[in-house]
Amino acid sequence: MDDQPDLVFINASNPARFQDKDVRRTVRRRAMRDIGKARRKPKNPPAVTFVWQPVDPPVPCLDSYPRPWPGGIDSDPRARELIHFMHADAEYNYRPFRKVWFTMALTDRSAFILCKANAAMFLQKARLRDGDFRYEHCAETLSYYGQCVKEVTHRLSDPVDCVSEGIFTTILGLICHDLYVGTLDRWAYHIRGLARIVSMRGGITDLDTNLKLFACWFDVVGSVARDLPPQMPPASMNLDSLETSANEIPACGERFNNLLDDIRNLKSSEDTDMSCLVRILERMAAVAAFVNEHSSREPGFWKSEDDMRPIQFIGPITHALLSMPRADTFNLNGFQATREMARLAMLILLAGVKARYGLSAPEMDYLQSKLSTLVSVVAKSKMTQLFPVLRLWCLVVAALLSNGPARRTYVQEISSQITRMNIPDGTDVITTARDVIWIEDIASEKAVSSLIFDIDMVYADNQSCTTPTS
Repeated sequence: MDDQPDLVFINASNPARFQDKDVRRTVRRRAMRDIGKARRKPKNPPAVTFVWQPVDPPVPCLDSYPRPWPGGIDSDPRARELIHFMHADAEYNYRPFRKVWFTMALTDRSAFILCKANAAMFLQKARLRDGDFRYEHCAETLSYYGQCVKEVTHRLSDPVDCVSEGIFTTILGLICHDLYVGTLDRWAYHIRGLARIVSMRGGITDLDTNLKLFACWFDVVGSVARDLPPQMPPASMNLDSLETSANEIPACGERFNNLLDDIRNLKSSEDTDMSCLVRILERMAAVAAFVNEHSSREPGFWKSEDDMRPIQFIGPITHALLSMPRADTFNLNGFQATREMARLAMLILLAGVKARYGLSAPEMDYLQSKLSTLVSVVAKSKMTQLFPVLRLWCLVVAALLSNGPARRTYVQEISSQITRMNIPDGTDVITTARDVIWIEDIASEKAVSSLIFDIDMVYADNQSCTTPTS
């Protein structure tokens, strides 16, 4: 037996020692100790007496304990399971603005129902193989979504609640959900309703900062998918801080500055709006300078879930680009054609930035189709082609971010353009484009090399076709 009385060692090859009296006594003592403790009568707690005394003046009593909203958060087991999943999912999947949206969802009962719809959708996707998820088959998500819409419809009949921050937050959530699943018709319906609420409120200046940001963001995200003018007024946010930081960074070359001067100095009888194009190019240059400077020194720049800067610098300039004057593609003058090419190219570049951030950019194919059609129409026309450097930049940006049929159109037009500009090869084409506006992380070295190769091949073919044979 060991020195400690509670330990008894029995040799497995000689179990007869268990019959020893001392051993059996030790075992009984140890077994009965816990039983004895359980049988003991617990001591009575000390008594405390409270004496009521009147207070002068009396302290007012609160009617009720303040809650986030009437009724509080659902506490049923399924709601807790979905909330737990959303927290656990953060360790494995990157979802932009996750924490910001979850915090906003906890401020309104209807918004929280929609939060459960999103959680159920993500949970269903996590349980299925890639490509097997079908939104229309996700019954739980559709059920929560329907509950949310029903509550919102009821609350909109209340003259006070219909313009509250809670209802504003919930409709923003519905718009976000519509954009995620690609139901643009529902998005259009809800964004019109949100714009009406903004009008009834007399603007959005008194709203929470994040609500203002998301209101304008979801407006332009849906509008750019169809290249339509935005419906919401521009938010009280601007690029002043970005432009200030960009002025300290030599992001744009001499060609860019000369280009702006050429646009300002253009004298033509055509209906032109020079200042509009100059301003938007300056803002795009500010965005490029900001992205290049910060992405080079911030390792997590492209994958920070709660970084609101993408909304702050992509949203306003997208709003401005969508608000620019338009003209019929088949009835353009030289300046209008160049301005429209620049507008579409900048939207394509911003779509590339969004994709790099992990944000949805469904507008890319539609914008590429519009730009390639415009390029083909202009190439076949006899209109005056203004600002060749700007036109070349538009073609290079679009070609770098295109893998479809549009790319061949761009490369062919680049080849024709550099013949007129006396640019010798594809390498000099990229150098020229870099001197205008360039975002380093959007196009990989492989994509740039591939474009240079394609330009050189097409240019060589064109030269061989135009060289007379002896």
